[in-house]
Amino acid sequence: MTEPAAGLRVRHHRLHFFTREALKRVRFPTLLASQTADALVAAHLTGADDDGVGWLPDLVDGLSTRHLNPEPRMRVVASSGAVAVLDGDNAPGPPVAHRAMREAASLARSHGVGAVAVRRSNRPGALGHFAGLALHNQMAGLALTTGRPAPAGETLMPAAAPVRIGCAIPLAEIAPPLRLDLHLSDGGDDAGLALALETLVLFGGGALASEMAAASPRPEPLHGGVGHLFLAFRVRAFAPWAGFRNRMVERLEHLRRARAEWPGQRAAEIEERRRTFGIPLESETASALEQLARRLDLGTEWRRLVSSGRRG
Repeated sequence: MTEPAAGLRVRHHRLHFFTREALKRVRFPTLLASQTADALVAAHLTGADDDGVGWLPDLVDGLSTRHLNPEPRMRVVASSGAVAVLDGDNAPGPPVAHRAMREAASLARSHGVGAVAVRRSNRPGALGHFAGLALHNQMAGLALTTGRPAPAGETLMPAAAPVRIGCAIPLAEIAPPLRLDLHLSDGGDDAGLALALETLVLFGGGALASEMAAASPRPEPLHGGVGHLFLAFRVRAFAPWAGFRNRMVERLEHLRRARAEWPGQRAAEIEERRRTFGIPLESETASALEQLARRLDLGTEWRRLVSSGRRG
């Protein structure tokens, strides 16, 4: 993966502060704004720039017009053993995903596995970030979501919505975790797998592909909205941690001898580089953020962001 042509290179902590403050200016609660900033900046740090701050102006507009709920009351509406269903109350996707994975990890602590299905949410961003929230508890995380298909127009509605997958598995202290962030399209060889995974996401009552294409920007209370599914696996519930760790060390050694790259290795290299030298923002993204700063009277925050890095 090559670095984008940077119009501006900024420090990650300053970008997080700017993002959080922009969301707070439209009366989004501080905790939820911080969780959203976590997700957007984490996407840049691992090279998933499409899920980064280029999306921030749309989030601000959605909250300003209340197409996204700026005062959500997320709640667990059903639970049974290791399973729960979370209603996102049409909030922006990142804080909903954060809450869902935390709920899944809590269930996994008691049951070994935790599964949380989500309804009435929105685009969550880079799912690898949310799957990785389970790693702090020596767990593996898995996250699924559906995307909104393009309006069908004169063509037939696709059989399934596009599906995104995030996965994070602890390997060993000597290596970064195995981390995946995959996109499955609604056509071609991925169509069957996308349809199967979309069905799993629908367990919690998320919208069907046809409903997503036809929905108004602001879902009604009975509309399922974007659906997610989060799973956490407590490794110690399956095998002793030391045994699992030793097997992973052996597996990594096999990969190194074969000169093979495992998922997450490249992302870890990108993160190390960007934490040291800054996050590159494309000129178009930097311009959009500057305009947003003017709209929200964030001139001081913008200047601090710009001064934290360098041009070009």
